Order: sequence, then structure tokens, then C-alpha cells
Amino acid sequence: MRKQNVPKAAAKSTVRKNKFRFNKANLKRQVILIFIISFFISTALILYVFGFPTGFFGRLFSSTFVFFLLISVTVMGIIPLVNYVFNRWLR
Repeated sequence: MRKQNVPKAAAKSTVRKNKFRFNKANLKRQVILIFIISFFISTALILYVFGFPTGFFGRLFSSTFVFFLLISVTVMGIIPLVNYVFNRWLR
């Protein structure tokens, strides 16, 4: 009886693959999208609450910056960290 071609067990490579590679195009697209969303949210909120006051652009800049920080830290920091921790913990 002849032996069939049975593949040998693949040798484990000592080089560790990095799972956390940054895709610059994707990161840039996310940052631009978060900025646009925060700009429209802050514009709508300022116009609804204050109307068009004398310090409109100052308030718009500061509220856009605050919304951008809140959304970007949540989307690009906290959510991936929680996913990573729970994926490692539940294995």
C-alpha cells in the first residue's frame, strides 16, 4: 500500500505578526468624518440654544473642539480598548 501525500505540520514561525497596524488612509478618513459630525452637531446646538449671537464663531470653535475630542476619544480609544480587553478575557 502506498502512502498518500500528507502535508507536514506547518512549523510555527518565531516572527510575531503585528495585529495593530495603522492604516493611515482609514485613520484620516475617520478623523475627517468625526470632525464633520462634530461641526454639524455643534453648529445645530449653538443655533438652537443661542441663535446667532455676537460671539458665534468663538463658541462654534470651542464647541466643535469639545465634541471632536469626546467623539474621537470614544470611537478611536475607548471602544477598541474595551473590545480588545473582552476578546482577550473571554478566550
